[in-house]
Amino acid sequence: MVPRSSGSVGWWQFEALSRFDGLAHGVTSRRGGVSEGPYAELNVGLHVGDDPERVIENRRQACEALGVRFESLAFGQQVHGNSVHVLEASEAGAGRESFEEGLPATDGLIVREPGIAIGVFVADCVPLLLYDSESHVAAAVHAGWRGTAAGIAGKAVGVMAQACRARPESVVAGVGPAIGRCCYQVSEEVARAVAVAERRERKWYADLAEANRRQLLAAGVREGNIELSGICTACHADEFFSERKLGRPTGRFAAFVALR
Repeated sequence: MVPRSSGSVGWWQFEALSRFDGLAHGVTSRRGGVSEGPYAELNVGLHVGDDPERVIENRRQACEALGVRFESLAFGQQVHGNSVHVLEASEAGAGRESFEEGLPATDGLIVREPGIAIGVFVADCVPLLLYDSESHVAAAVHAGWRGTAAGIAGKAVGVMAQACRARPESVVAGVGPAIGRCCYQVSEEVARAVAVAERRERKWYADLAEANRRQLLAAGVREGNIELSGICTACHADEFFSERKLGRPTGRFAAFVALR
């Protein structure tokens, strides 16, 4: 991943996805925006107790930086599940200014209509962006430990293939900043559910990013088409919101993608 900036807003891009002219994408940082206190500065989550007007302004600033239309935003009500939804053009605007108006119980979004921007919100969970340039289909996925255990990354690739005629071997994937194995201490139950973990000094540490990478490979995505950010949110809580490091309340950063 490479850092970008536009005005006061800081954001990141995947090198693997940046080469496609038909795609706009980015992962926001904490830098920029108008939120204060534990949400400072660029909190884009409406569901964490921040002033909604500030959050909406932050989303506007993020859209301007990434080059997507604020009016085109669409989000799901994330519930740490594995539901994946293919957006219709009429659903543009879902969840844009209200969490309650987001697509119900949705942790994975797929877009095949140009001009619609989709995104997921995280503060330690894994954000994934997927794109198949041949079918011109993109996805944004929120994968916490429960979603990872439920196989949401592989399911998203499968839905892209079945509903949108994407070919898994041509899908390019970005696995964004998330809490790393270095910091993600979990119970043995969670470690076994995620399936990628190590034991150190009688404690379990899970690797969500690697678990999702393996799911993508199992779904048919080529190894060379997967870019891992390698950024631990807990280690870099000055750049990205991390609930494990900062505690509650705290803000959310987002991974956005839109078809040009």
